Amino acid sequence: MEINQASDINEEFLMTLLCTVGEAKSSFMQAMLEARLKNFDQSYEMIAIGDEALANVHKRQTSLIGFDEGTGKVPMTLILTHIQDHIMTTMLCRDLALEIIELRKEFSGE
Repeated sequence: MEINQASDINEEFLMTLLCTVGEAKSSFMQAMLEARLKNFDQSYEMIAIGDEALANVHKRQTSLIGFDEGTGKVPMTLILTHIQDHIMTTMLCRDLALEIIELRKEFSGE
């Protein structure tokens, strides 16, 4: 979704952003669980699903930043701060999930 005017930044836009980043994090957490169970192919599938959701979040976030143009058109609200926190922690979760999968794979001898 491209942001063209302030009214485009509505509750639906924000909740979609929050839910999508939640989907990504859930996928990365599931990837680690699959690795624990030695289901490495499924682990990587879950990473790919999470990556797709995270890419969608990034597109929406980039649209929001582009609309703002550094001029303060988008007021910084508590919900935007909350969403940004989820995005950042989900990106970290992804990086850690990949490392954990590789470690489990290495220790399992695969």
